Amino acid sequence: MITLPIKFLQQKIQELQSALFFTESNAVMSIPTHVVTSAEVDDAGQIWFIIARPTQHIDMFNEGFHAKMDFFKKGKGFYIKINGKASMVTDMGEIKNLTVINEDAKLKIKQKLAVAIKVEIQNADYFENIPKPVSTNWILAGKNHLYNWLFNSQYDYKNPQLVAIPITIK
Repeated sequence: MITLPIKFLQQKIQELQSALFFTESNAVMSIPTHVVTSAEVDDAGQIWFIIARPTQHIDMFNEGFHAKMDFFKKGKGFYIKINGKASMVTDMGEIKNLTVINEDAKLKIKQKLAVAIKVEIQNADYFENIPKPVSTNWILAGKNHLYNWLFNSQYDYKNPQLVAIPITIK
């Protein structure tokens, strides 16, 4: 397993910016899936972003809930999948000192139009898209596919152009 530093993750998320945010909760009251267009990672390995305030009463949500984020951007040669514990942050005392949330977003939170979401990263996977080699020799391509299938433990025969690198956060 390869361990990558949090700075690498910060840089890659800054590059991608776009993500789908999913809650993985079986609770009756849960936050719907959101498209996140601006997310920042702090030095503690937490992802911060804002969403429109849910129409439900905010106290109805659990203190923390399991969530996942899929960061992607068309034309980039990589994407990131993150799992972690998310929580809504409405306390302006905690938000006002954050540099990862801009002043406009802080104003929306103060006016109760939005809430900040903090995701504590528990697991992050970095995937690179490796283009399939253009090979006219089907015998050589078949041999490579068979070799990888037998001897490469990380080879995904269904999607052979992807290479996954798990990221551990300490």
